[in-house]
Amino acid sequence: MNHFRKIALVSFALSLPGVIGFLFFDHAATSVPIQIANIVFIVIGVVAFFIFLREPTVRGKMIFLNFAVFFLASLTGLLFPFIGKSFFSDNPFAGLYFDQYIMRGMVVFLLAFTVLYAVVDSVFSQFTILRKYIVTFIIVGGVFSYYYHPFFTDPRYLYKTPEIEDFRSVDRVVNDLKMEGNVNPTPSDIAERVTLNAWNANKPVGSLFREDNLARIAFILPYLNGNNYTMLLLKPLYKNVIFIDVLAIMFIIVFFGYQYKKDPPQGAYTEKILFLFLPLCSLDILHYLAYVSLQNYDVYFELYSIGQYLIIVNSLFLLIFFSLRLSFITSVKGEFYERELVLDSEHISRWRDGIDSLIVRHFLNPKTFHGRLFTPRESKPRA
Repeated sequence: MNHFRKIALVSFALSLPGVIGFLFFDHAATSVPIQIANIVFIVIGVVAFFIFLREPTVRGKMIFLNFAVFFLASLTGLLFPFIGKSFFSDNPFAGLYFDQYIMRGMVVFLLAFTVLYAVVDSVFSQFTILRKYIVTFIIVGGVFSYYYHPFFTDPRYLYKTPEIEDFRSVDRVVNDLKMEGNVNPTPSDIAERVTLNAWNANKPVGSLFREDNLARIAFILPYLNGNNYTMLLLKPLYKNVIFIDVLAIMFIIVFFGYQYKKDPPQGAYTEKILFLFLPLCSLDILHYLAYVSLQNYDVYFELYSIGQYLIIVNSLFLLIFFSLRLSFITSVKGEFYERELVLDSEHISRWRDGIDSLIVRHFLNPKTFHGRLFTPRESKPRA
């Protein structure tokens, strides 16, 4: 049985329980494109794991082990809709905990860690594997701790933010007014009953002036409708995801800046894979920016589901390059090339893959470049 058939069987086995679960178990609202994106990620993770098993060098094994762990973490995406519904249904906070610690916690941490490790591996190639992991963990762990520490000191931190405190105050007044017959109270009606706090570092420091109070009430009102309150509740958490995604993009830019400047040897297709993380992280940022900006959950969910089609397209390109990497390292020439990168990188021609050759053939002068794209030929002295 060839490895691609094994990949298909393993991916099917990992995804099937989640798919069956949506047919027979109670679950939260989701959409087909969201779950397709999760399944494609799982397939990529399986391919990355097979690359890890077949990598001829320890350096390459660690890079693709990180990729495998990150993409296989998408199994949590299949599980998430069942938390608080079919599983842990007796805990009203189960879904929130799973979201903040797993979906927007562990998975986001793995994304930044995976990207930064690849950068550290390139920039500090002389480091041992252990030192690379230590440097990566210190940087990612430090930034992650800075943004996420409130969630670890208080699991219900999101329920104690100024926005939620103001939401509760406005909600109480609106309910009282509705019971009195005012079914559509205006901000002015509400302001006659309550003056919201002014906040500094999540602590009340006084009361808002009239105009500020009206503006704050008008801001809170849309969140009282339907499921809109969840957008206000999760806004601090999702802002943190944006910061971590921006950090990952900065790491990728550093990687390509270093590649352009120093041209260190890299395994075949590794650069293409990291490049595709740019649109992946950028789309993630756009999704969460929409979440923290919009005030209507239904509109957001529709936009998010549509955006998943772009994620799927990007993920399919990732799957292609991971598969090409696996095919390459399992070939005789690929195994030889990858070992020579470690043993004698200064005297081996840079590998130019099919995408590089396509760009050179159609957009550049093939006589000007050898080995890898942007590696010019050295001029030969005349006799």
